[in-house]
Amino acid sequence: MTDSGLNQRLRQRSRRSGLMIGVSMVVTLMVCVAAFTMIYAKLEPVVSDFVGQGDIVIPTAVPTQVPPTSEPKAETGTEEATEEVANGGDNQADNTATESDEFVPDYQTAAGQPVNLRPGPGVASGEAITAVPNNSPLMYLGESQETDDPQGDGMESGQEWMKFRTEDGDEGWMREIDVEEYTP
Repeated sequence: MTDSGLNQRLRQRSRRSGLMIGVSMVVTLMVCVAAFTMIYAKLEPVVSDFVGQGDIVIPTAVPTQVPPTSEPKAETGTEEATEEVANGGDNQADNTATESDEFVPDYQTAAGQPVNLRPGPGVASGEAITAVPNNSPLMYLGESQETDDPQGDGMESGQEWMKFRTEDGDEGWMREIDVEEYTP
């Protein structure tokens, strides 16, 4: 007692409905991918200065030269004693120069991912010199500069770049938002 024409029409509608559901799922998926891409593009300047664990730059060790020390002569005489006193004064001046070059940390990188040490203030200043691991001690070199490109640098207007030296002797710039006071 069933109409065979009715059954065929119902099957056709089912197929069309299934096809429309499939098409709507594909469209929804494409919209989600496009939205994710736009969100990622908007967030990229904010997180561009962070480096993932796979992108860590490994610094190469640079040998440091130790200045030769002169040994005082064991001879006696007033001229030689005067020269030794003069040389001793020069050695003290050299010691003060090396003490000012001594690494004394006053900041450290904030906890989180490694932070890029840049050649100049700004992300656009060039490739990172190195990636400094989190909580690494830094010595502030007394130079700072307000950001010229807050959006590109992932900073707010008025925030600054600061120049630092690492324990390895590398010098470069970091955002003030990536550092904190040094805690030994």
